[in-house]
Amino acid sequence: MSDALRDGAAAPRLTLAIAGATGTLGRSVVEAARRGGHDVREISRARGVDVMTGEGLAAALHGADALIECLKPPQLDESAGSWYEKAARVLGEHAMSARVPRTVAISILGIDHMQDYPFYRAQLRHEHAVREHCPGAVIVRAAQFHDFVGSQLRRAGDHYEVMDVRSQSVDTRAVAELLVTQAVAAEPAPLAQIAGPQPERTLDQARRLLAARGEDIPVVGVPGSETMARGGMLPGPEAILAGPTYEQWLAGRAGEVEGLTEESAGELG
Repeated sequence: MSDALRDGAAAPRLTLAIAGATGTLGRSVVEAARRGGHDVREISRARGVDVMTGEGLAAALHGADALIECLKPPQLDESAGSWYEKAARVLGEHAMSARVPRTVAISILGIDHMQDYPFYRAQLRHEHAVREHCPGAVIVRAAQFHDFVGSQLRRAGDHYEVMDVRSQSVDTRAVAELLVTQAVAAEPAPLAQIAGPQPERTLDQARRLLAARGEDIPVVGVPGSETMARGGMLPGPEAILAGPTYEQWLAGRAGEVEGLTEESAGELG
């Protein structure tokens, strides 16, 4: 295995194992890694590798310089905490056996201040499990992805409903670039945070999304949790701010917006 990360040397070409490689974020991470000239090992059940049973993990992690974990649990609720903990144990055991020196895991911005939302309690358990079980743990907390709003739209009779909160959504590709940067850096920060360039109301984003889809259907906002209402989803001064804006992203997805619904839910919900 390459000792580039352990020695702190900059390696021109690393081997990155990506868990959740076929998901919304994972696909962008694979693309970002390959653009950077790195070799990629895709960890996904679609590739014959199972993070819950360990099937295929030994081969996928053999010789890897870093593991990037961007898994999406089957349920986006508090029960995901147990799922994340098991995945972290299995991944960690195999990564340690393969002498992988670093694990970079995706999480959600602000979760330690929003523990009144069940899935965010699960995400905090996820972070703790990664730090406990995975070698060289590095956490990247990201704001909700730009496609988060589309994943939250729910039809209710003659209108849609969506959680109405302020957030600073970010492009999946920007998050992917940061994950790869943290994976290949000689000395990455143990915690990095990233958000989009400007605050938005999710209700306004939903209305613009439906307009782009040509749907003349009203959208009604429903409240989020108490801490969300107090601005808990907004970044602090330590966060990296990365474009494009939601409006720019939506314009760039012209012709694709029909697919931006709950079936294409982003990982960071």
